Amino acid sequence: MANQPTLSLAAGYHLRAKALCDGRVKLKNFELKAIAFENDGEGHDEFMAGKYDAGEFSLAMYLALKSRGAPFMAIPVFPNRKFRQSYIFVPDGSPLTDAKQLKGKKVGIPSWLNTAGLWARGILRDEYGVQAADIHWVMPRKNKVDVTLPAGTRLDVVASEDSLAARMLKGEFDAIIVPDFPEEKGWRRLFADSKAVEQEFFQRTGIFPTSHAITFHAAYLEKNPGAAQEMFDACEAAKNLALRDDADATYSNFVWNRQVWEEQRSVMGADPWKFGIKQNEKVLNTIVRYAGEQGLLANKVTINDLFVQIDEAS
Repeated sequence: MANQPTLSLAAGYHLRAKALCDGRVKLKNFELKAIAFENDGEGHDEFMAGKYDAGEFSLAMYLALKSRGAPFMAIPVFPNRKFRQSYIFVPDGSPLTDAKQLKGKKVGIPSWLNTAGLWARGILRDEYGVQAADIHWVMPRKNKVDVTLPAGTRLDVVASEDSLAARMLKGEFDAIIVPDFPEEKGWRRLFADSKAVEQEFFQRTGIFPTSHAITFHAAYLEKNPGAAQEMFDACEAAKNLALRDDADATYSNFVWNRQVWEEQRSVMGADPWKFGIKQNEKVLNTIVRYAGEQGLLANKVTINDLFVQIDEAS
């Protein structure tokens, strides 16, 4: 409809957003203009700068900003999730084979406000007894938000043109925790069988860590309160199309994708990407706890503070 208000979305580059971006899923009362960003940081920055009404946004940054009264409001849509035991990397020749061996070591991270690192540090503490203060952390640039580090924690800013992986391979770090796999060669995962570690972690805890949430500028929702529910429903529809495609062995480029699909269903069920508060209360309370323990929060926040009330069965 010509008179429909526009709702612009900075989306992630993945199948769960594809149907929003290519127009297969539409909103009833808004004209959705969704753009997929291959570079997450670029999409986050453009959303924060006001170029988009909503964005797939870093949960760690959202928690930090929301606890400081920033004018954002999220809906319980979590399109980017990864287990983070797989994202602790060491050089091929490293003697490190166990998380507890990271105590006293130097570890490179993109930022203290990076959600992958937030999860990894929390898991290191909960699962392996490795406290933030047990590691010497190094990041290439200052945090965008001032944080209060846990007592005794050493965090240095050491700038470099090189990637964290390249710096690790030159011997500057014993390990790195980064959100994506390094392009360089010469590294391995700290956990040799990380998939087994992650599957056991999920089966025991029920936690599938979420990195992003769909977040609005609060002023947009004040003007268009119905946008939250419509976006939730649209994201659910787009995700369901992606799940349908996953079941089609012809759709994917992966030769053995059907076996992977079967294995995932046996461990995590038909829909690991569940949206809504009811299905994610434990994972959300855990990341809020981690954010508090790691000094990201200026003031206490709860799930009710962070997410719009949504009819999850609409």
